[in-house]
Amino acid sequence: MPAQDRTFYDYEAYADAIQDADLRSTFLGKKYANWKLRYLSLNNLRVQWGEVGGPGAIEGTITPGGQVMLMPLQNAHAISGNGHRFDNLSLMLMRPGGEFCLSATNYNRWLSVYVPDEFLTGSNVAVPAIAGPSCNMIRIPLHRAQRFRSAVEKLGAIVQRQPGVFDSSAAVRTTARKLAETVRELLRDELDVTRPPATMCVPRRQIVRRAMDFVEQHDNEYLLVEDLATAAGVSERTLRTAFQEYFSVGPARYLKLRTLHQARRRLKAADPLKNTVTEIATQLGVWELGRFAHDYHCLFGELPSETLRHQR
Repeated sequence: MPAQDRTFYDYEAYADAIQDADLRSTFLGKKYANWKLRYLSLNNLRVQWGEVGGPGAIEGTITPGGQVMLMPLQNAHAISGNGHRFDNLSLMLMRPGGEFCLSATNYNRWLSVYVPDEFLTGSNVAVPAIAGPSCNMIRIPLHRAQRFRSAVEKLGAIVQRQPGVFDSSAAVRTTARKLAETVRELLRDELDVTRPPATMCVPRRQIVRRAMDFVEQHDNEYLLVEDLATAAGVSERTLRTAFQEYFSVGPARYLKLRTLHQARRRLKAADPLKNTVTEIATQLGVWELGRFAHDYHCLFGELPSETLRHQR
């Protein structure tokens, strides 16, 4: 089915359903609403519309074969891409091989378009001038940004209300041609690419990558901020700055959230007749069980004991 409209009640399921990228995700705070995704596949072009129900961070790389354009639709200021805050004129272009981190501090809506490589070959658009695997923030002229956002939002409304209309091959063919024209119009001529000085951007990206690689390699271990700073080869203060830019939370908060996510995974995999919340929490270095239960409930909307009990 070319068009779908789905609702997700937890962040992990939502992140797993995002297409065209290999991702790692972390839920960062209180849930405000459910997460939603709409999809439309038009031959080689693919569109996604997302609603983010609470703070979170997604990092990863784009799958080979094309590139992804991502643009906020609502609460743009709540989204950061690779340490840069979005606004209503921002678009992030993500190429295969380029690492990206998208973090949100609040509810927001976004759209993305997957553009295959062959679409841009020989096209009179500005994107090919941006060489190499990378993820760049691009500034779009106001009138073009508004026209593109309005057009694709209207397409998304049709997907939401009547997804069945795209079961017609004629509708898919026509929509694909019009969307291609809309994308080319958005990207024609030279655009303003935001590239911070290398002395700031590159090291901080490397800091986050080294720290996250270390976290991934020590998934079952209790980690300290000091461990991440050592792995990244920087001071704890520099590590804090990098994490704030990329995830909108510091490394201490990130590690605390990591522990809560580890606990949830273990509780879901546990046998309630053999395992206890205290046992699992203690294995993760958690001693203040009351605070742990409170923080867990704030993040996931249920108590640890409820998660464990549901596994029966």
